[in-house]
Amino acid sequence: MKLIDTKTMQTTQIANFAFSGVRPDKLGSTEYTLVTLAIDITGSVSGFEKQLLSMKQAVVEACHRSPRADYLMLRSTEFNETVREEHGFTELTRVDPAVYKAPRCSGSTALFDATRNAVVATNEYARMLSDQDFSVNGLVVVVTDGDDNCSHFTTSDVAAEVVRGVQHEWLESLNVILVGVNASLYSGQLQAFKGDAGLTQYVDVGDATPAKLAQLAQFVSRSISAQSQSLGTGGASQTLVF
Repeated sequence: MKLIDTKTMQTTQIANFAFSGVRPDKLGSTEYTLVTLAIDITGSVSGFEKQLLSMKQAVVEACHRSPRADYLMLRSTEFNETVREEHGFTELTRVDPAVYKAPRCSGSTALFDATRNAVVATNEYARMLSDQDFSVNGLVVVVTDGDDNCSHFTTSDVAAEVVRGVQHEWLESLNVILVGVNASLYSGQLQAFKGDAGLTQYVDVGDATPAKLAQLAQFVSRSISAQSQSLGTGGASQTLVF
């Protein structure tokens, strides 16, 4: 069974990667919040595959129940030393969380590359929608258990992208949330990345217990709902407390 119906999707090639999204003429609303989940699947998270899967499924299930569900689009990626798109931007109501699979964890952590990938794709898809008179804002959530150790891009490259979509008025606003799971040894580095790259928020979840990851899923779904509700106000939603 396919994760999503690809018949209405288009692929966009940019400088160093490609992403996909529903063709604008196939969309049913005039405003959307573009959500990207970027999940670390490096070797150091081995043993937590089922918990990460459950967290992602819980986010999607919670968003299905949101009053703003019809105005949400979701892109899902996984990353180690490379970034893999599970699926591109599609209406969240068409994503069946039961079809997600537990990741195969291995490799190193290209955290900066994965964050930049998520933001670039958000900016570029927002540009396409904006050109067709859609109202758009965005939310990127990056979940990792450690510091970057193999990226090609720098924090400055990420920072330039974080502001680009809003500066060009493709996006009304963009929130980028960095989440540390089992990352206590790297808290300082992740806080520094948040500051240097101009990310919106760093959240330290603590240990990757089922209870903590369930709490994380609720936090992410509430953040998505808040950002969606802010669309049309001229600014981003307020950051929530984990």
